[in-house]
Amino acid sequence: MGTKSLFLLRHAKAVTGGVLISDKDRPLSERGVKDVNKLAHKLSKKELSFDLILMSPSVRTITTGQIISNGLRTPHSHLVVNDGLYAAEAMVLLKIIASVSKKIDKLMIVGHNPGIMNLASLIAGEPISMPTCSLIKFSFDFKDWHDILTKRASKFSLLN
Repeated sequence: MGTKSLFLLRHAKAVTGGVLISDKDRPLSERGVKDVNKLAHKLSKKELSFDLILMSPSVRTITTGQIISNGLRTPHSHLVVNDGLYAAEAMVLLKIIASVSKKIDKLMIVGHNPGIMNLASLIAGEPISMPTCSLIKFSFDFKDWHDILTKRASKFSLLN
């Protein structure tokens, strides 16, 4: 039996939006940049790597994903923007994950609340809180991501 690892990351803290800046264009705040750099350093010490990092098309999720990728020296070809991740509900996120190639063993999704938190809670089978820059890892005993629609995680852990 193969194993798959799913990492759900809520984007780091962003600046507050307003009339002059659209929600998608909100950049990370100074605190957000600091927090995600700290997380990237922590993940680097654990020698983590990802086969694919899917990011919502917002500036804050792309920046969060890029900082993680740079900290882990992940090739930029492993970073993909997926328009469907923006403001997606848990079931939409689940379907996007189910469509990922079975060649991908370690997948990271960088997204937004409430969708990312609701997905984490759905997979975990219990309420999960995900403040900004929260990362949770789920392990699965299957070979094909499509099985995420019907099979439970064998274990999960919050990584920060």
